[in-house]
Amino acid sequence: MYTLDATDSFAIEQPSGTYVYDIVPVAGGIVSISSDDTVRLFDPSNLQQGPVYSVPKVNSEVTCLEALDHQGSIVCTAGRDGKVTILDLRQQSRVAQIGTGHNAPILSLATCKDAYSVAAGTELTNGQAEVIIWDTRSLNAPRLQYTESHNDDVTELQYHPTETSILLSGSTDGLVNLYNTTVLEEEDALHQTLNHGSSIHKAGFLNNLDIFALSHDEKFAIYPMITNTEASVEEPPSTQFGDLRESLGCEYVASVFGRPNGGVVGIGSHSQSNFSLVQLKNSPPWAISTESPVTLSGGHGGEVVRSFCFLDEFRMIITGGEDGQIKAWKFDGNMKGYCQRRMPFIILLLQVLYVTAHVQPANVHAETNDLSSNSDSPPAAHSAPQNEHGEHGTEYYQGLVGEALSFLEPLEKGNSRYASLKTSRFPSTALYYVAELISQLYVGAPPTDQGTSDQEAKGKDGGQTLTGPLSDGVALLRESAKYNNSDAIYLLAQMSFYGNFSYPKNLTESFQRYSQLATLSGNSSAQHMIGFMYATGVGGVVQRDPAKALLHHTFAAQAGHSKSEMTVAFRYQNGIGTSRNCDEAVTYYKKVADKAIAWYRSDEPGGKAWVPDSYSLADDDGGVYGEGASASSAGMNSQRGDGGLGAHAALDDVLEYLDLMSGKGDFKATFSLGRIHYNGQKGLNRDVKAARKYFQAVVGQYWKRDGTKVDTTDKPDIEKFACNAASYLGRMYMRGEGVDINYDKALHWFRRGITGGDAGSANGLGLMYLHGLKVSKDAPKAADLFRAAADQDYAPAQVNLGKLHLDQGRTEDVQIARSYFELAARYGNIEAYYYLAEIANFGIGRDRSCGLAAAYYKTVCEKAEPLLSSFAEANEAYANGDRELALLDYMMTAEQGYERGQANVAYLLDQENSILKLSTLSPISKPRSMLLENPGLALVYWTRSAKQNNIDSMVKMGDYYLNGIGSEPDMEKAAACYTAASEFHQSAQALYNLGWMHENGIGLIQDFHLAKRFYDEALETNDEAYFPVTLSLLKLRLRSAWNTLTHGRINSIRYEPAPSKQWSFSEWINNFMEDDRLQYMDYDEDDLLHRNDPTHGADDGMYDDVIEDGIVESFIIIALAGALVWLIYYRQQRQLAHRQNDQGNQPVGGQQAQPDQGVFPRNGDPAFAQWAAGGVGH
Repeated sequence: MYTLDATDSFAIEQPSGTYVYDIVPVAGGIVSISSDDTVRLFDPSNLQQGPVYSVPKVNSEVTCLEALDHQGSIVCTAGRDGKVTILDLRQQSRVAQIGTGHNAPILSLATCKDAYSVAAGTELTNGQAEVIIWDTRSLNAPRLQYTESHNDDVTELQYHPTETSILLSGSTDGLVNLYNTTVLEEEDALHQTLNHGSSIHKAGFLNNLDIFALSHDEKFAIYPMITNTEASVEEPPSTQFGDLRESLGCEYVASVFGRPNGGVVGIGSHSQSNFSLVQLKNSPPWAISTESPVTLSGGHGGEVVRSFCFLDEFRMIITGGEDGQIKAWKFDGNMKGYCQRRMPFIILLLQVLYVTAHVQPANVHAETNDLSSNSDSPPAAHSAPQNEHGEHGTEYYQGLVGEALSFLEPLEKGNSRYASLKTSRFPSTALYYVAELISQLYVGAPPTDQGTSDQEAKGKDGGQTLTGPLSDGVALLRESAKYNNSDAIYLLAQMSFYGNFSYPKNLTESFQRYSQLATLSGNSSAQHMIGFMYATGVGGVVQRDPAKALLHHTFAAQAGHSKSEMTVAFRYQNGIGTSRNCDEAVTYYKKVADKAIAWYRSDEPGGKAWVPDSYSLADDDGGVYGEGASASSAGMNSQRGDGGLGAHAALDDVLEYLDLMSGKGDFKATFSLGRIHYNGQKGLNRDVKAARKYFQAVVGQYWKRDGTKVDTTDKPDIEKFACNAASYLGRMYMRGEGVDINYDKALHWFRRGITGGDAGSANGLGLMYLHGLKVSKDAPKAADLFRAAADQDYAPAQVNLGKLHLDQGRTEDVQIARSYFELAARYGNIEAYYYLAEIANFGIGRDRSCGLAAAYYKTVCEKAEPLLSSFAEANEAYANGDRELALLDYMMTAEQGYERGQANVAYLLDQENSILKLSTLSPISKPRSMLLENPGLALVYWTRSAKQNNIDSMVKMGDYYLNGIGSEPDMEKAAACYTAASEFHQSAQALYNLGWMHENGIGLIQDFHLAKRFYDEALETNDEAYFPVTLSLLKLRLRSAWNTLTHGRINSIRYEPAPSKQWSFSEWINNFMEDDRLQYMDYDEDDLLHRNDPTHGADDGMYDDVIEDGIVESFIIIALAGALVWLIYYRQQRQLAHRQNDQGNQPVGGQQAQPDQGVFPRNGDPAFAQWAAGGVGH
């Protein structure tokens, strides 16, 4: 028995006799409700100071309290006044209040943060007990009301922990109901009904599949949840415990909570003034363990404990009772003494349990950044020499490593690099195991206080003084490493390389440790890291040496290290540090590709699914040269969408908009949300449970529960979306994604989806017939289904059909298979590339092609990112602002041959992507890390990226040679780079640079005519280059004119007018009509461009740009017409002045000449020559 002492408490003194009804953990602490109708917020670390603030009179006779949002900043209460009150704890105010409509007292409350739902259960009023559900985004009226399922008070409500559409209710009528809240009809919405036989006091979910029920007379039972409601199966048996007061010797049961390894029952005895927590074990079957309860010493005296909760962050338990007190309970220290007294036995027991739980068959895949695999991890420790007293052997130093981890683990909880290190490699000290077991069975015990000393370590590392647990852990590792313990050496090497556990980075120490380990045992991970450091010369620890790099990588590759195998293959493929050798490249690439495809197929049927992590950092800035200037964001590429999310739209904004539209019943938006969550994308991990909810909502708008179709006359396109959603649901049940594998349901949804001709459903059904999943194996039928889906250009079906043809072995079947694989490869299907690689490598149905095989195998390897790359860690480090760590991780991928890794490394090292950075203007800006100051290495990776067809990298490579960055200036190489990048008019920047070089005679012959041609082509490639090209052309024309006038030797701009063709009258008419037709075609084709599509970019599709252009042209025409009118008026005024002057000069009585009324000057007028030749108008 373990005893916890109350370490802090708060008592409600006024009004006297106040009960604490409920306590709920929130982000800011804990919130309570009490019989004085007040909500109080407490800081759990300092209860005695009283509530942080209080909100009185939230309800009349408050009964319930729940948190409403993920942050815990909004809570809702309910009471016997029939109202639900929503409070914002940040504003300390009421946000809203909603009522049941007939003032029925509310006895239970439940909230679902992900589904934006609040549910309330009422007391039996006017012969009716209700379950009422509101959408928090629209509180005007309830979304659902269930009035017929219970015939007595609804005392309990709770949402399923993962299936947000499932709501549980319990009632004093003895029933526990489960509802599917996506279904409107109450009868159809009932998912499951349990008859507990006694009035329900508490009920809820212990986990995803088990439900508990506790009656007012303390009868307790656990019921399995039915997952397949459509199959006619018998109700699974329940586990009945009877009256817990008799079996546990208590007087009341406060509540039951699910925990990671089972559950916890809170029991009390007010006559004996105690309260205890007893463990529920899911053996199975479920059982109550009475051997080691946790006793809360003294409880709440003679009063009943109404509520308790766990605060895992503080490792404490909070209780509230009818004595008006809220208490905090912490571990009292007895556990530490208990463990110390029984240390030898505990060590033996826990190590046996540990080995039993973690012994697994050898993994065929090599892991490289941890110690979990056979080929890539350090071997078991070699025998350490005894010390001068002859006391210590291998086990002692291995134990030191485990103890060191117990110090280091809290410093970096959940670090991905060392997750397996803590769970699959080292048997640690007993204290570590006990702490881990307690954390899983945790009911309030805090961690031990070992390793918390603040005394400084004796030595310093990297200019930093090691203190506390870090100092203790490192000291233990160094002690073990001194005696050649492989695990300790490897840990120290990794810590100094990556800076894990807050250990200061020290690449020199890291290299020494890796060298020590490689010399000691030839460890493949150490060989890989040494090869990496020789390949890159990172940190200046060693000089770059491609030959030594290849040597160490080859050692690691021969031991099966996957990343080194990729590195060696890439170097042989490109002749880095060795001569090109395609066969060697194929040999190594195939080894990795075989592992990658085995990993992919380990999640059959359908293969593994993941979100790619390989992204170009420069794309976030519009490319290497910025938006519009880079080849990646200009010309043809400017019309490409960014994964369908819009060029200027943030993912959160898109999701928020789709969620808003989905809430309004837009099935297309609902389907889009499902697909986005199912597939995941940059910035959003896969969430198959959320996806399933959205897909079910879509199919629910098309099919009723019995399979009949809903009237969809107002939704003409819903069949296509519903069938597609059905295919996703079928795939989830077939593969067990977010649900238990259920082939009946998978078959059900695939058959529904195929009624609408859905390709995904046909492919899924074909897989079930091919593998005999709940149906008889039928390969011909599977082939027919695959063919139906492949005809719709569905890549997985094309691969499956190709495999069936390939198995036939005939030449014509091989040709058909290859054509299907090539079609599927357009969509990046990893299996398609693998089969194409095998066909090219072994010459199946064609001549062997080593180069093609190497390219295909390389693609297969690079697509298995979660298995073989460190992109995820690099992206995380970059997002957290740790450029050094990001550089190291990207460099790892770059050495393996990933083009995006190479481009990212070069981009991080590049100092030329901005002439003036804002950081240089900041007086507090930190200097650029020396690790990032390596222009020579930047040029290396720009070059490697350019060789893999990155146009911007090719231009950058030219810039480096032009300006002498990372190498001596070489104008010819610069010109060659720009020429290569300008092919097919892909880079306006390269074309402009070639024009500049021709204009100035740098690296190319000085030729103004060729310079003008390249400037013109730059403008044709990217119209955003108008301003720089116009200025350059103006200067070029001036230089060319001067060259012509002075008879210079440079080839000046020449104009070669095309010979004019004499058209007949009929040809003139036809050409005129053709031009008119083409003009209208231009406007029609504008609709097809992404930039004029309202779903891409910022345009709204209303042709505002065309209207604006028309307005501008109209203003120009009006201005010209006005100028002409003014000019005519001016001429007339001058004529009038001349006539008046002539009349004044004539003799009196002379005959007056008739004035000329023409609008043009008369012949002889000085202005006549400015207007016409031949006296037009006279």
